[in-house]
Amino acid sequence: MNTGWRLFGTVLFALAACLSGCRRAPVPEPPVPTPTPAPTPTPPPYVPNKRLETGRIFNGMQYRVTLETEYGTTASVDREDPASYRAELLVKVRVPKPHRSLEEISRLNDRLPAVLPDLGRLLTGARISPFFDELYRLKVSNLRSNLSRLDALLTRHNFYDTETVLELQHPETHRRAVFIQSDMDVDEDGSDPERVPEVDGSSVTFQPFTSYRWERKTTAANSFLTPRTAKLRQYEKELAGSGLPPVRATELREAVARVKSEIGDLKKYSFLVAKTDPYVVVPGSMAGKSRGAFGVEVGDYCVVIHGGVLYPAIVGDVGPSYKSGEGSLRLCQQINAKANTNNRAVSDLKVSYLVFPGSGEKPWRAPDLSRWRDRCAGLLTEMGGHRGELHVWENLIKPPPPPPAPVQSPASASPVQPPIPGPLETAVPGQNPKPQATPQPAPQPPPPTTVPVPGTPNPKPQPVPVLPPVSVPAAPAL
Repeated sequence: MNTGWRLFGTVLFALAACLSGCRRAPVPEPPVPTPTPAPTPTPPPYVPNKRLETGRIFNGMQYRVTLETEYGTTASVDREDPASYRAELLVKVRVPKPHRSLEEISRLNDRLPAVLPDLGRLLTGARISPFFDELYRLKVSNLRSNLSRLDALLTRHNFYDTETVLELQHPETHRRAVFIQSDMDVDEDGSDPERVPEVDGSSVTFQPFTSYRWERKTTAANSFLTPRTAKLRQYEKELAGSGLPPVRATELREAVARVKSEIGDLKKYSFLVAKTDPYVVVPGSMAGKSRGAFGVEVGDYCVVIHGGVLYPAIVGDVGPSYKSGEGSLRLCQQINAKANTNNRAVSDLKVSYLVFPGSGEKPWRAPDLSRWRDRCAGLLTEMGGHRGELHVWENLIKPPPPPPAPVQSPASASPVQPPIPGPLETAVPGQNPKPQATPQPAPQPPPPTTVPVPGTPNPKPQPVPVLPPVSVPAAPAL
């Protein structure tokens, strides 16, 4: 019994000691299990697609680009294959159709039927000129030849520069005319040191020549000779060098021949000057006698109609075969004062060109603006007359000063003859002395004339008798 109580007391004592001074050891928490990471999703496969973009380049042509992608092989293989990275170009162009109705033409210039009262009758028998189809065929050919260079393609403005080309002939007078409805760009070519010593040739398209030319009258130097002479020396020096590739040698020989021809023309001829002379430029596809009865020749007269005004001019130059609508700077600035190299005179297709085939006069000579106007007035009369204002051109070129009198050297000058002495008179105060007459020799009688008598031999010529000299009394001595 006592043993049991003692054991029970020991247990209680130990328990009390633990509760009073001993800490219980912390019970460890069970470990939190690490979550299993989710697998990285597989990226969706690249799907080739198409995308369409539209834009417009500087020459006014609108383009549509379709981007297409497709599966290839590997980068190292595809980068060596040119077909794996390419552009395919499709150029689409609408070619316009000409017309010959008065209604269509009047939409561009509603004053035209009043300016040319017989135009309606002329259009009834008019024929659409084959020049129109030829012009646009050449435009398309130009596009085709430049497809590899988008920057060299014709601008949209220059592609659509001609509305119609018609062949007109008056039923009574049979006068022919080519009617061209177009715009008007600026031409600044030409030089003539005899009339216009200084010409602005700063335009990048400037040429000192025009197709209309005439032989020089003086030896005045053309200011455009010097740069061409320097260019000729440069070409000849390079051509004389050794080791030239054959292609470059051919180019140099052609350049030398061309520059020599230009130098010869500048020395021999005078040309129209765009700043002072009213003229138009026609496409090469319309020029030449080989073009038939309506073929236009350089020097033919032309009337340019804008609004209600008619401007007399001539065909002064021939331009590219695929381009129409161009006038000299003088003509352009008369229609639009702001016209210059960078600013067209008329951008819309509102200019009518009435060219009279076969009306030119030869030989070509320096412009006579009054003569040009009179000829154009007569040609308009043969086409049924006009009711608009026929412009009068002012001559902007001053006539050259008269040449100075030749100066004689003392050796070549004729000696001065001393006056013949005559009788002297004493001057009376208040009176002017009378001028004395110079004594003249006595007249000589004519030699006798022998009249032949029929049937008798010709008489021998008789010597002319020599008369004694007539003495002149000397002046009395004072």
